[in-house]
Amino acid sequence: MEAITTYTLEECIDHIGLGKYQWRLMAILGFCSMADAVEMMLLAILGPAITCYWPTVTKVQMAALTTGVFAGMMIGAFIFGIIADKYGRRRVIIISAVLNTIFGIFTAAAPNYYCVLLARILVGFALSGASQGSTLMLEYLPSSTRATIIIVSGLFWSLGSIFEYVMGMIIVPSYGWRLLTVLSALPITIVAIFMYFVPESPRYFVASGCPEKAEHVLKAIASTNKRSLPEGKLHDVHAQDECGSIKHLFHVNYKRTSFLLAFMWMTVAMSYYGLVLINTSIITLFDNEHELIKNTSTIKPSQCKMLTTKDYQSLIFTTFGEMFGIPLLLFFLAFFGRRIVCAINFSCASFCFLSFLFISHTKPWIINIITFLARMFISSQFSLVYLYTMEVYPTVIRAIAIGCASSMARIGAMITPFLAQVLIKHTFHGTIAIYTIATAIAAICAFLLPIETRGRELKVKLNLLWDSHLSFVCHHSHERVPQDNYIIDYPRTSHRYQQQYRLHESPPAFEESSPSYDISVNQIRRQKLPIFTSIRTTPITTNVEQSSPTMTSSIHSTMPPSYAEIFLTPYTLTNR
Repeated sequence: MEAITTYTLEECIDHIGLGKYQWRLMAILGFCSMADAVEMMLLAILGPAITCYWPTVTKVQMAALTTGVFAGMMIGAFIFGIIADKYGRRRVIIISAVLNTIFGIFTAAAPNYYCVLLARILVGFALSGASQGSTLMLEYLPSSTRATIIIVSGLFWSLGSIFEYVMGMIIVPSYGWRLLTVLSALPITIVAIFMYFVPESPRYFVASGCPEKAEHVLKAIASTNKRSLPEGKLHDVHAQDECGSIKHLFHVNYKRTSFLLAFMWMTVAMSYYGLVLINTSIITLFDNEHELIKNTSTIKPSQCKMLTTKDYQSLIFTTFGEMFGIPLLLFFLAFFGRRIVCAINFSCASFCFLSFLFISHTKPWIINIITFLARMFISSQFSLVYLYTMEVYPTVIRAIAIGCASSMARIGAMITPFLAQVLIKHTFHGTIAIYTIATAIAAICAFLLPIETRGRELKVKLNLLWDSHLSFVCHHSHERVPQDNYIIDYPRTSHRYQQQYRLHESPPAFEESSPSYDISVNQIRRQKLPIFTSIRTTPITTNVEQSSPTMTSSIHSTMPPSYAEIFLTPYTLTNR
C-alpha cells in the first residue's frame, strides 16, 4: 500500500511564504492597532481637559479616570482571551470594535464626571479585545519573517499616537474634548467592517480539530500569494487539548515563564504609560523660567492647565522615539536572542528613568530628549514582550496567555496614574525611583526566562506530562521505517534530576552487522527506562524512530546543544 504524503501546518505556511495576503492582513490589523492607540493616547489629553471643564475634579479623580480605563482592560483581556481560544480571534476583534465605538460615543455625551468614568471603564473593557489582532497576525506569518513583521507593525501604534496628538492640538482649543472623543471612537468602526472579510486563523482551526477548514484557508492564502500548497494532505490533527484553560499557563513546562512574564508585562505597561503621563505632568511642574518647582506640594488640587500647542509638539516629538526603537530592536534581534534583548531594553529604560533625577534645574528640551530615549526602549520592549509571549505558548492557550498577560499589564497601567499624576506632585524623586527600580528588576526577570523562542516553530498542542519521568514502550515492527527519522524534544530540567538517573555502567555498543529488526519507541505511559545522552539537559518527552541500530551522523544535528549517542536494544535507553 502506497504511503500518503503529508505536511504540517508550519511547513505549509513556510512553503506559501510572505505575500500579498499577509500584506493585506497587516494593513487591516495595523489600522486596528492605530485605532487602539488613538483611544489610549486620548488619556493624556482628556485628563487636563476635564479638570478644566469641571473645576471640582481633583487630581485623584483625574488619575482614577485613567485607572478606570485600565481596570476595564484588565477584566476584558481575561474574558476576551478565553473567548478567542474557544470561538476564534476574528470574532473577538469584531465584537471589541463595535463595543468600543458605542462606549466611545457614550463618553462624549456624558453629563458629569462619574458618567465619563463609567464610560471610560467600558471603553477599556472593549479595547482589550483588540490585542488579539497581534495573535491573529502572528498565526498567518511564516517563521522566517515572523519577528520582523510583528515588530515593524508597531509603527502603526506610533502613527495612531501621533494622529491623536495632532487632532487634540487642532480640535480641543477650538471645539473642546467632546468632539475629540467622538472622532477618536470612529476609526475602530472601520476595523469592524474590514474584519468581516478576514477569515479565521488556520492555526485556530487545527487546534480546535477542524483541519478541513484550515486547509480551505490555506488554499485561499496560496491563491492570493500565487503559490501552490505542498504536495500531499495537511496532517496536523492533534488530540484536542482543552482550549482556553488558564491552568495550563501554570503547567510544569510554563510555570516559571508565566510568573516572570507577568512581572515583565506589568512593568512594561507601567513604564510606557507612565512616560506618557509623566511628560504632561512635568509640563505643569515648570514655572515661567522653566525650572522644576522644588516644593511641588504647593500646587492646589483645583489648579488646571490646558495643554498648549507647544505641549502637543513635545508629545509628538517624544512619540517619534517609538519609531526609532523599531530598527534598533531589529538590529539587536539579528545578533541576540529574545531574552537578552529584553534584558537590554529594560536596563536602558531604567538608566533613562534614573537620568530624570538629575534634571531639577535644566531646560525642558533635556526632558524631551530623555523621554524620547526612554520611550524608544520601552516601546520596543512592548513589541518584543508581545512577540515572545505569542511564540512561547502553544496555539491552544496562546490567546488566553495574551489575555492574562494583558491583564497583568493593566495592573501596572492602573498603578501608574497615581504615580505619574498624583505622587509626582508631592515627591518627584520618589516617583522616578519607583520606575527605575521596577525596570531594573524586570531586566533581571528577562534574563531568567527559561525558554528561548528564537528560530523555534510555533507549538500547536500542549505537552501535558505533569512529572519528569520518562515513558516508553518498545514496539518491534517487521516493516522498515525510513532511516534517520528522529523526533526529539528537550525542555529544561534540573541538574539534580539528571544525576538521579545517571548511568552506572557502560551501555552496550552498536553492532555493525545488518539489522534484523526495526524499533519504534513512543511515549504512552510512565515507566522508568534507561536512556544515554551526552547532553546538558534531560528529555521529558523523547520520541525516537530508527530503522537500523547503526549510528548515523544526522542525529548529531538534531540534538542541541552538543552531540549525543543513543543505544537501542529491546530494553535499553539510559540517561547519563
